[in-house]
Amino acid sequence: MLVRVFFVRAVLGGEGGWLGGGMWCGGVGIDYSGMVIRRGLAAVLAVGLGAGVLGACSSEARSAPGVSWQPCVENAAFDCGAVRVPVDWADPAGAQIEVAVVRDQADDQAGKVGTLVSLPGGPGGSGVDEILKGGKFSEKLRKRFDIVSLDPRGVKRSHPVQCDAGLVGHRPNLVPDLGGRIDEVRSYARDLAASCRQYTGPLMDHLDAVSVARDVDAVRAALGADQISVYSRSYGTMPAQAYAELFPKNLRAVVLDSVDDHSLDGRAFMATEARAAADTFGEFVSWCARDEQCALHDADVRRIFDDTYAKAARDELRNLTDTSKPLGPFDLSFTVIQRLYKPEWSRLATELRALADQPANSPLPQATPRRQGAPAPMPEVIACSDWRFDIADQEHWTSLWREQNADAGTLRAHFAWGAGALCSGWPITAPNPPHRPQITDGPPVLILSSLHDPATPHEWALGVEKNTPRATLLTYEGHGHGIYDRSACTTKAADEYLINLTIPGTRCPAA
Repeated sequence: MLVRVFFVRAVLGGEGGWLGGGMWCGGVGIDYSGMVIRRGLAAVLAVGLGAGVLGACSSEARSAPGVSWQPCVENAAFDCGAVRVPVDWADPAGAQIEVAVVRDQADDQAGKVGTLVSLPGGPGGSGVDEILKGGKFSEKLRKRFDIVSLDPRGVKRSHPVQCDAGLVGHRPNLVPDLGGRIDEVRSYARDLAASCRQYTGPLMDHLDAVSVARDVDAVRAALGADQISVYSRSYGTMPAQAYAELFPKNLRAVVLDSVDDHSLDGRAFMATEARAAADTFGEFVSWCARDEQCALHDADVRRIFDDTYAKAARDELRNLTDTSKPLGPFDLSFTVIQRLYKPEWSRLATELRALADQPANSPLPQATPRRQGAPAPMPEVIACSDWRFDIADQEHWTSLWREQNADAGTLRAHFAWGAGALCSGWPITAPNPPHRPQITDGPPVLILSSLHDPATPHEWALGVEKNTPRATLLTYEGHGHGIYDRSACTTKAADEYLINLTIPGTRCPAA
């Protein structure tokens, strides 16, 4: 779920009135979720809105400034703009940032259904880049919707999170078997958070999915749309679910593709991810055994990985594309899981063969994390705003590592283990901790899930379906992460739901 983020300069704005997702009325800021915010107070008071309050406000007060669209610099076929939002939605008159947005206008404006907001994965994915590169949506969908996406707060063009380059480039040992210490990880997390705050500012306290959902509603209001349809993928399903909780009346339809189950505690989160790693790697091993095109056909793939992992544990393994860099055991597991996303089985087999055949290198000197006084990307820190990982001490961490090994099988660990260890020492309390969905109204929800997904396990989709009212799960009986464009069946099912609100069947065969 983690992707690289690229950073550009953004500037915090000054004070302003209510932005995008609401209005000022009688000295009271009202957002469309039914919350009241008194001007000048930082706290949000959740109170009901009486008919008298609403009646005293004119319909004109609800209108928000439109987006000033301009042809995108990178690709003039699309429109780019920005929507100003508060850093802290509990203080709408305080500091502000601009959230970058992009629009792919419907080909058939006369027959347009409405606006489809696409929420990117990550954390750290750029929705603007996805659209500029052509997007993932079918011609049928692009004909009927204005497709709008954004760089979520903290990402690329939307006041990006930046942290110290030295700390980002030299992470602590995350493997207890190889001398990793949780107190060292926590010390690193504190130093990293301090550097992120230095370079990023107060936005560090407001990177959570609920804040992103409120930004999305500000975009909706700025577009002048009473309702929007939402497509979300991977980590983008976090703000999509938050939006369904906060603004159900503003939703026409919502697709959760490769969904995150935000009801899980830290231990369950890491355990389910590890089981997904074991499952999808097992699928790769089975393919290799039956397909002669596999570079490891007729070989013991698990033993080859074991031997390669041992080489990495001795610091004798090097990165295939840059042999000056070591490839540690945790990095090895991460690399393998990344290849299971599409999946890229043939490429994975070739790379494992190359790593296994790589001569043992002399161990490199151990680098110490240190500040370098320059910014660098660190998308994992966004996850610490939405998840909580409670690790009591070294004994507890080691016990969790044993569970991780048992669940992940040959791969030993999922890369979620690293995020969990880091977030366990994160000094900023998660503003949006795990909880069961609290959706009480809104449209039917369509969940898309692959049977064998290395990043968002199928069991997550089953859990979200169970806990979400009026949800339907469509299972793709194949492999990979991201289901909408996986096959003609999955694309057609999602398109029919988004365009006609037709609930599809529950299965699509593997392509």
